[in-house]
Amino acid sequence: MTIEEQPERFNNTRKADFRSIYNQSDPRAYFAALTPLQYQIPQQARPFVSRILQHISARDPSPTSNGDDTVTTANKVKVLDVCSSYGINAALLRHDIDMNTLAEHYASTPKLCSREQIEADEQDSKNEVEIIGLDVAPEAISYSLETGLHAAGFTENLETHDPSPDLRQALHDVKLVVCTGGVGYVGASTFTRIAAAARASSPSSPSQLWMVTFVLRVFSFDEVAERLRTEFGLVTEKVEGRVFRQRRFSSREEQMAAVEDVGRKGLDERGLEGDGWFWAECWVTRPEGSREEVGELIDGL
Repeated sequence: MTIEEQPERFNNTRKADFRSIYNQSDPRAYFAALTPLQYQIPQQARPFVSRILQHISARDPSPTSNGDDTVTTANKVKVLDVCSSYGINAALLRHDIDMNTLAEHYASTPKLCSREQIEADEQDSKNEVEIIGLDVAPEAISYSLETGLHAAGFTENLETHDPSPDLRQALHDVKLVVCTGGVGYVGASTFTRIAAAARASSPSSPSQLWMVTFVLRVFSFDEVAERLRTEFGLVTEKVEGRVFRQRRFSSREEQMAAVEDVGRKGLDERGLEGDGWFWAECWVTRPEGSREEVGELIDGL
């Protein structure tokens, strides 16, 4: 998650401020700050995002241009990563690595000039997905583009403005939207603008967009879910009986404030925020006509 200001709708004004790490030329400071707090939500989200990607690919295969199994531009699943930061989700989805490996890489990498750092971070990747980054931090987006983690990247704030023509065009054939830490920084305005642009290529047809969104328990996803349903016919379901660690609190003050926030929502903090962690819930948004229940899609995860 990258943003240059604190969440506007967060009652907890004592949440740690990591603005200094979110817009640098490479992610070394990002991992140096977050690894001691055991930041892990991208890793927690990975199997759920991968499962939905598999479902989309199986449901709507696109023909290759040469009749074989080669992955081409025509049959890649296009994914939008909201609040995409340096491309962490893209790295996990497109490379055979995990968060610990990434953290170790950036902890052991010496300080290099920007070009040297980018060359050190470039890797062969899986080609089954094409990931677009959306974030307000230009340095983070620049890094993700230069390393090839994102096929395209946009530094636009959809909370306040409609997407640019270029972003709108890029969203036309997006099949999956992923957001693993942005809710609270972005809300219904961002998600509905994305859904509108994704549907623009066939406005008379029901939306076929899927979303996987991890939301900290201190925030509500109700308004987003309701607007996606009423305006686009998209059904949003919470993964029941599961919560996911995001990171440890950086201070006792931050923990106490989060406990107050979840208590205000009528949630029990015992064993969760009360034990020193931010926790998130997973919400899956799917087309209204989809026959699959979320529980069936994620069975075994």
